[in-house]
Amino acid sequence: MRLLFIGIALAFLFSSCSKNTEKENEFSDQLSFSLDTVYVDPGDEILYLQDNLYLTDLSADKSYLINFNRKDLIAERINLNELKLEKLIPFEKEGPNGTPPYFSAFSLNLNEQLMVWSYQFYSIFDQNAKKVRDLGLEKIAVDYLAGSEFYPKMIFEDPIQPDRLLGVFIDWKENGYFILDFDLKRKEFKKTNLPEMNKLQEYSTDIILDGQSVGSYGVGVYAIATNGNIILTNNAFNEAVIYDTNKDSTYVKNWDTPLLGARKNYTPPKQVDYSSGEKEEVMRNSMEEIDYGKLIWDEAEKRFYRFSNKQQFGEEKTKSGRYIATGADVYLNIFDENLNILAETLVPQLNAPPKKHFVKDGKIWIFENIDDEMAFVQLTIE
Repeated sequence: MRLLFIGIALAFLFSSCSKNTEKENEFSDQLSFSLDTVYVDPGDEILYLQDNLYLTDLSADKSYLINFNRKDLIAERINLNELKLEKLIPFEKEGPNGTPPYFSAFSLNLNEQLMVWSYQFYSIFDQNAKKVRDLGLEKIAVDYLAGSEFYPKMIFEDPIQPDRLLGVFIDWKENGYFILDFDLKRKEFKKTNLPEMNKLQEYSTDIILDGQSVGSYGVGVYAIATNGNIILTNNAFNEAVIYDTNKDSTYVKNWDTPLLGARKNYTPPKQVDYSSGEKEEVMRNSMEEIDYGKLIWDEAEKRFYRFSNKQQFGEEKTKSGRYIATGADVYLNIFDENLNILAETLVPQLNAPPKKHFVKDGKIWIFENIDDEMAFVQLTIE
């Protein structure tokens, strides 16, 4: 994920868009789809699929994907053109090239290196698992990153200014979000709060065990960077919070659409007891309502795509007590580069929330674990 700056003209276009809630009544829903499934050849290896490609990123040209196995600290480089495993890259747990056993996330940077981050750890590795740079963000923003009160959600590079990094962080105590803008050369940073995200607390439920908080269930937040903006979306509100990295300003783009509405209607209780089974009821009720998905960017068409879904459940549960989904209605939105909706429609060919997905070769690739093989369903919009 990378910041793509294209100047003042685009910033003007974004600022001229409506920043208020708008009823989208006139856009196309006349779309048809076709599906094809392709498999990745693992050679003699067994690919790591347990996390559903949770820790992955693509090269800039979409020619390969890095899938990170956090369990064994091994990165799998998957050639997407030839659909085969190219190589395994074992990382070290300790020593000068060591990585945390369960780090937050990573991205492929402009030099095709892995930028890895977690609490008090911000480093860059080459594709031989050698650490080439310690970014030291925790030493620059000591008050925010020296401990574990603030979680690094995403870190983005500025392709125009190589010593600039922008990070999206979560404040666990206040349940809020903010951006830190780093100047690595000067070892300085600037903080921008995101009060537009505070309303997500309406959907947060504390989980209590023996009178003590042991966690929470709340809103999923997604961040991407494109066209000089960091765009934050979430699964509870039909909206995007856009941070203009050139102007250091933020605005909100809201949608209220016939199929997806403006927000979830179900509001969960503020707290539930861990052993009562209430948590599972909250999760079921929430997922039966609309779950707005993440934006993905199509550079060739200059469009965003977003899947959303409503899941269906029976009474059967897993061993851990969670209700098992029996199906889902999956919807697709298409937006122009200014986040105006071009299309919104049900995708009848899909019956489960899409896992890891991205745009390549004019198609939306959706990961599927089929009989323990890495496969991709390729969705073509016709």
